[in-house]
Amino acid sequence: MAATIRSLAAHCGLSTATVSRALAGKMHVGAKTRARIEAAARALGYTRNELVGALMAHLRGARAAAFIGNLAIVHVPHAGQAQMLPQQRRIVRGAQARARELGFQLDAFSLAEMCARPQAVLTNLRARGVLGVIFLYSQPLREPFDFPWDEFVALEIDYGQREPSLHTICHDHYLTLTTALVWLRTRGYRRAGLIIEAFKDERILGKWSAAFEAFQRRPESLDTVPVLRGEKITEAAFARWFRAHQPDVVIGHVEACIGWLKKLGRAVPGDTGFFSLNRDESTVPCAGLDPRLELQGGVAVDALIAQIQRGERGLPAVPRTLMVPGAIVPGPTVRGL
Repeated sequence: MAATIRSLAAHCGLSTATVSRALAGKMHVGAKTRARIEAAARALGYTRNELVGALMAHLRGARAAAFIGNLAIVHVPHAGQAQMLPQQRRIVRGAQARARELGFQLDAFSLAEMCARPQAVLTNLRARGVLGVIFLYSQPLREPFDFPWDEFVALEIDYGQREPSLHTICHDHYLTLTTALVWLRTRGYRRAGLIIEAFKDERILGKWSAAFEAFQRRPESLDTVPVLRGEKITEAAFARWFRAHQPDVVIGHVEACIGWLKKLGRAVPGDTGFFSLNRDESTVPCAGLDPRLELQGGVAVDALIAQIQRGERGLPAVPRTLMVPGAIVPGPTVRGL
């Protein structure tokens, strides 16, 4: 039978109130008593359910609002992107909306706004009694991020760091692009071409290019067109690639190629279509993928609260990834049936 506050109290010969205060980190418990209770908890395999603790504190406080606890989302900047992008702010809004539905307050912090000092954010998290933290990165970190993982339940969105690894919520790039290629085929396209900047593909572990190349190997699939991949996709490189392979639809993040196609004498979508890998980044109307950013934020909150319920503080022994498929949005750059 799992250890409980009551069984710990009986084991230690103390009141349940004293044991509860000690395990919750409250004051007015002597250091020796606290150490004895914590040692007994470890020996008996006791795991504190943070969500139940927060709920009981709420009930004892007789608060009028249906508030359960505090969560946080922390933006970790990069030299090339100090502030959150509009797309990332959509993730935050989705996370905050879902947190409110479930009785939680979720606050957003950015290390960029705090002079890249993790300690300043950490002080805020502790002061607010934050139960769980979602990390949102500008770019994947190459060096380990210094954070007291054992104090919090945590996860990340979209492959933030290689080490240490957290549970991850991300867009299902592979499935979404495969679905889009099937959809483009129903629109009559047979020679799809993918253009992608290297860092965008590397950030998601090559899933864009892997999905595209795997799809071309299907017997009933599209004609083979090599991927145009480079540190930066230039007009000259695009023109050489296009003349050599003559794709009938171009897939990528670089919407400038709509203008490049017209310079090459191709009407869009009459002669050649364009399909965006992230329609949210486009500044002109086009067909493309909606990564469902608000939904990603909401799913992250669901997963974080589930971890809190299970008392899963610290780094996971086996990091898991939960993927959210994107949606296809028709637009004027792809022809109809």
